[in-house]
Amino acid sequence: MTQTASHPIAAEADPGPGPMSTGDGIPTTLSVPALHAQLPVIRMLTEVVAMHSGCTLDQVSDLKLAVDQICTLLIDAAAPASEITCRFDGAGEVFRIEVTATTIAPWRPAPDSLEWRIVELLADTLSASEEPAPTGETAESRVELSIGMPA
Repeated sequence: MTQTASHPIAAEADPGPGPMSTGDGIPTTLSVPALHAQLPVIRMLTEVVAMHSGCTLDQVSDLKLAVDQICTLLIDAAAPASEITCRFDGAGEVFRIEVTATTIAPWRPAPDSLEWRIVELLADTLSASEEPAPTGETAESRVELSIGMPA
């Protein structure tokens, strides 16, 4: 299912199994232009998906802050006219979020930056990776985080 508005925002529920799916729920994907003006939309969807998946209110707040920090870092490094994509999967015992963006040149958050340290404290697992484009001008940057679901 794809929902589109008059501006370029697309959110879809992916009913099929995939790398972010455990088969027990419906993973959700949001792709928006990599602009700071889209951060409220990303925060809102993070909150809705986390609440719908059974996260506690504290976990929902932590996830919103973590995703906001990650998206801010990726948007700052994003290539012009690119998108940022957030994939949420709350099925099973772990809530997973994957954020990807096309960035200018290889990019990785500084491990000692305040933003990265905040995210480390809010998530149970956290990783960042990048795959340079063949031209070397851009890279596909990916940040993955997860938290354990309440029992």
